[in-house]
Amino acid sequence: MVTLTKLIGRIVGWLARSRRRQIAALVLPVLAAVALLAPRSGGSPAPAGVLAGRPGAPAGAEAGSPATGGTPSATVPPASGLPGTTGPAPGPSVPARPAAVLPAEAVRVASAYVNTANTHDARPGRDRGFLDSYLRARQYLTPKLFALVSAPSRRGDYQWTQWLRAQATVAVDVQRVAGPDGAPLPTATTAYLRVQFRQVVTPHVTGVPASTVTGAVSLVATRGSDHRWLVSQLLADT
Repeated sequence: MVTLTKLIGRIVGWLARSRRRQIAALVLPVLAAVALLAPRSGGSPAPAGVLAGRPGAPAGAEAGSPATGGTPSATVPPASGLPGTTGPAPGPSVPARPAAVLPAEAVRVASAYVNTANTHDARPGRDRGFLDSYLRARQYLTPKLFALVSAPSRRGDYQWTQWLRAQATVAVDVQRVAGPDGAPLPTATTAYLRVQFRQVVTPHVTGVPASTVTGAVSLVATRGSDHRWLVSQLLADT
């Protein structure tokens, strides 16, 4: 007993001479307690009745092995790569642009202009030249545009020469009026239109065959202060 007392006294004296020794004396018991409470390396067993990929399987069953009183289960290999495409890619969809509802009066004026400006009569005593048809279309045009299209020019000279030789008449059939691709939607005072038409050339000279030509005109119709729709601009086709 005396020897044990002396040993304890020496240990206490040894610890008292250093602060680090005092801290070590406090930490060592904690580390020992953690080591005793930690689980063994084997880990805790999985709960009965739950296996990876098979919820509710009986305890002791293995994937791919027959269960008691049942049939063998197929082993499912792990997925690799990307899943197969089963539908459109997610993301915001762009709704289709609705077809433009063109003002009825604008459609009427545009059709009348195209019909009148492209109808010709090269028989003797009828039209004096290619531009006569544009003069007849004056009622469908703004004054500014009429001045442009009726100004003397050389356009149409070749066709007019061919029609004169054949003493031909040229009739027009308007086939479709719609909004040009990419054009602004119509408003209460402005409408963009594209008029598709067919010209039928009928010669009145023997031996010259008839012919048919298709064409299209893109234009702008505007509604003035008098509430009348008139063609105000001709657009270049691209």
